[in-house]
Amino acid sequence: MPTQAIQLEADSKARRGFLLALGAYLLWGLLPFYMKAVAHLPLAEVIAHRIVWSVPIAAAVLIWAGRTADFKAALRSPRIISMAALTAALISVNWGIYVWAIAVDRTIETALGYYINPLVSVVVGALLLGERLDRLQIAAVLLAALAV
Repeated sequence: MPTQAIQLEADSKARRGFLLALGAYLLWGLLPFYMKAVAHLPLAEVIAHRIVWSVPIAAAVLIWAGRTADFKAALRSPRIISMAALTAALISVNWGIYVWAIAVDRTIETALGYYINPLVSVVVGALLLGERLDRLQIAAVLLAALAV
């Protein structure tokens, strides 16, 4: 493949990645407005809708990405199913706290918690899982920590 074609493909992937990230951040940024709009509904109902609707949306994403074979393979692994169940329980608790926090006007605190969360993940990864950060990654983590 000629160098120019490789560069065009890389540019296309970078553009697609940027647009997908932008879309995700826009949706995430608008989510508190939606949560505030449905704050009059029972907390359990809002969380139930998030859980139920995540299934067809995730299925659509898997189909769109052409990853259904990976999903089928995962269903044959008891370990992966167990980890997925644990992850589902944890994300349900996370969603519950998020929906509750928005409903009781704790949006700023919630946003700060979501900002700090990746820093906590990095610390857990480094201290408990033995992951090593290079200098640039350490600088990025320190800069983000200073912003808090």
